[in-house]
Amino acid sequence: MKLLCLTDYRGASEMLTPLGMKIQEEQPDIILYCGGSMKGAARMDEYENARRFHSKPSMESPEIQAERLVDEDHLRQFMLFLADSQKTVYVIPGMSDAPESVYFKTVYSFTQIYNNFKPAHEQTHQDEAFQVTGFGGDINVGEDDREFLLRYNTPWAEFALRRLPYMPGEKVLMTYTPPVCRLDVSDGEHLGVLFVNEVVERVAPKLLVCGRATSGQGTVKMGPTTVVNPGPLFLGQYAMVDYPSLEVRCERLVDPSVLE
Repeated sequence: MKLLCLTDYRGASEMLTPLGMKIQEEQPDIILYCGGSMKGAARMDEYENARRFHSKPSMESPEIQAERLVDEDHLRQFMLFLADSQKTVYVIPGMSDAPESVYFKTVYSFTQIYNNFKPAHEQTHQDEAFQVTGFGGDINVGEDDREFLLRYNTPWAEFALRRLPYMPGEKVLMTYTPPVCRLDVSDGEHLGVLFVNEVVERVAPKLLVCGRATSGQGTVKMGPTTVVNPGPLFLGQYAMVDYPSLEVRCERLVDPSVLE
């Protein structure tokens, strides 16, 4: 069984044609997408500035309103692309895929039309060879936000995943947040969260696919678990995983010099 692993589209529509060609070439059985369809740069700036000055962020600026409409189009565009692939597709949100209400409304609208399209955030799906469970957004110790960014504190994530250790059979776990390991680097900053390591240790999934860390494409072993960061799709990166051998190929859709 071939699994195509993706994360962080971020509105990179120029990647759709080479990705479509790669899907035709590789013929994956399943696509695992770990989120990050929207850019959310203006929202991120407003959120960080509000934190810096201990104020409440506002959605009212014209820049944020304009960006929100464009971001919603990015989300719809990529979800439609994945659904139209006719492969079994599991998706979770990234940190930028906010507001939560917009993300869920958009994603669940596709389930009414495409039987192959399966939202996996805080859900478990039984596939042919394993169970797929997902938890998207940014997992962190204290902050919780659903409007500007998708940020979930660890008590919420713990509650959402509480049944996972008791489920029988082999498991595939999808998180946008990476565990603490060498795959968690983004522009020199380590973004891994120990909570994800603890879940991996407790649940021992066969495979963990994560995102967010844009400099962390690669694979590592954590006990019996193979961890894969496919790298950001907006930079043309992806990973192919063979199941059950768990052989991993980390690849690029395009030559990096094309993106410079």
